[in-house]
Amino acid sequence: MHRSQFGPLFTIAAAVLSGAAWAAEKELYDDPPPDDATFVRWIEEGAAPTILGVSMPGDYSGVYHPVSAARTQGAQSGAFYTAATDATGQLVIIREPDRHDRSKVLLTLLNVSNSPVRLVLVGHNADVIGNTAVNDAGGRAVNPVAATLAVVSDTGAELGVFEVQLRRGQNLTFVARPDGAALIENRFGPNIEG
Repeated sequence: MHRSQFGPLFTIAAAVLSGAAWAAEKELYDDPPPDDATFVRWIEEGAAPTILGVSMPGDYSGVYHPVSAARTQGAQSGAFYTAATDATGQLVIIREPDRHDRSKVLLTLLNVSNSPVRLVLVGHNADVIGNTAVNDAGGRAVNPVAATLAVVSDTGAELGVFEVQLRRGQNLTFVARPDGAALIENRFGPNIEG
């Protein structure tokens, strides 16, 4: 067989193999978020309800999902939203503080308890995030440090104490509930299409 006869075979083989390589790479990496992405998460156990007009995927509690803001009911591009059940058992959707300084760690305090709460630096009587109303969120960008933080109600009761080692690129959410507080490290899941 002459070399010129291998040309079409080589082209077909290259196309098939590059398609297989692309498919393998696609399995390794999620699609990039849409240009007008908003980020939505459900932080409760069990199946998520429809949030901002978007059907959330199952098995992803506590994970942000990028979705085109144009496909939502009222979400803003670039904004982060958390959906949860509040102290009365009702669904609440809370818009989180904007994220401006990516060189710092963003601490977010989500309050689904039955009274205002604060995030404080233990042993220093200093607020990291001041009074946060019921069904609202507060936030603060901080330098990466090691610290002991507590979620405290307006009555002075400690809902939770957390020893944290903050690292750049790792944002944390403290969730205040009537019976205590929890810590969620911000994670991202696949895009929601449609």
